[in-house]
Amino acid sequence: MLQKGPTYWVRSKQINEIGGFGGRPVPAKFKTFEKAQQYRLQLNLRRGAFHPGYFIEVEEDSPPPFIAGTGRA
Repeated sequence: MLQKGPTYWVRSKQINEIGGFGGRPVPAKFKTFEKAQQYRLQLNLRRGAFHPGYFIEVEEDSPPPFIAGTGRA
């Protein structure tokens, strides 16, 4: 089975924020930590004075668990 690396999400600390500044989407998905970190920095520089900021969440890509007796994953 092909092993994938982790996925990095840039998310807002503000509850229920689904948009970004200047057309930048939040949450945003990245394959490398460096790109996610750069994007988070850009968003934090453009946020308003009362915005709580952004953070990076790591999502580990792992294969689904094997279900015994079904022959499926």
